[in-house]
Amino acid sequence: MRILITGGTGYLGTAMTERVPAGIEAIRLGHARGSTRLDVTDAGDVDRVLTAVQPDAVVHLAAVSRLASASEQPDRAGDVNEVGSDTVARAAAARSIRLVALSSDVVFDGRSAPYNEDSPTNPINPYGRTKLAGEHAIRRHCPGALIVRTSVLVGRDRAARFPFSTYVLEEAAAGRPVQLFDNERRNFFPVTMAAAAVWDLALAGVAGTLHVAAAVSASRFEFGRRLLVAAGLDPALAVAAQGPPDRPGDLTLDTTRAAQVLGRPMPSMDAVIAETLRDGLT
Repeated sequence: MRILITGGTGYLGTAMTERVPAGIEAIRLGHARGSTRLDVTDAGDVDRVLTAVQPDAVVHLAAVSRLASASEQPDRAGDVNEVGSDTVARAAAARSIRLVALSSDVVFDGRSAPYNEDSPTNPINPYGRTKLAGEHAIRRHCPGALIVRTSVLVGRDRAARFPFSTYVLEEAAAGRPVQLFDNERRNFFPVTMAAAAVWDLALAGVAGTLHVAAAVSASRFEFGRRLLVAAGLDPALAVAAQGPPDRPGDLTLDTTRAAQVLGRPMPSMDAVIAETLRDGLT
C-alpha cells in the first residue's frame, strides 16, 4: 500500500516516517525541506504528484501550524491551511483516493469545554479560522475523508521544530525560570503516539471527524511542572503566566470516540509525560 504524506518533512510527518508500518510505502513531501517538494496551493503541482505517485491514500499534514505564525502572516496561513486543503481534497476526490487530514482543537473558542466531535466550532484567531476553513473544503470535496483534530504535540525536537516540552526541559536544566500559561488548557499529546494513531487511522476505513489526543487536559503551567518533577528538575522553575488574548482558554477535547475507534484508551497524563521523556532521550 502506498501512502503519500503532504507536510511529510514537518514535525508529525517526520515522526510518522520513523514508524512506517510493514507493507506500507510512505512517500513524504514537504514544501521547505526535503529533496522532493510539493506546493499544496498549486493545483498543477498537486495533480502532477498524485498522477506520478498514484497513492492509495493521502495523509494531509501540510499547514502553517504555529498560532503566532498564522497571526503574523494570515494570508499565508489562509493559502496553506484553506487553499491547500481545498486543492488536495479536489485532487484526491477526482481520483477516488482516501484522504486523512490533520486539524486542530483551535477551531473551538475555549468557552464551552469539553468539546466532542459534534460541538459547535467558533475559532477566535487566524490559525483556528484557516484550519476550520480547510475542514470545510475537505468535507465539501471528500465527504468520506477523515479529519483528525489533535492538540499540542510534545516530544523531542524534529524537523527544526522546537516543541514546547523540549523548551521547558532545556530551560529548567540550565536553571532558568520558564514562564508557562496557566489560562490555556490543552490535551498535550506525544508526537510519537499521534504518529501511531494517524497510521492506524489511515489504514482503516474511518470517516468523519475524530478527536485524537490525550484523555485529559492541563494548563501549560500544570503540564510543565509535572514534566519537570518527572525529569528530576526543580518544579519551582515553572512560573505561572497569562497567555495572549487570542488564545482560547479551555480547549479540552473529549476523546471517547477516538478510544473506541482505535480500540485502546487514549493516554493519561502520566503516560503522556513518560512518553515525552522517553522520546526526548532517544
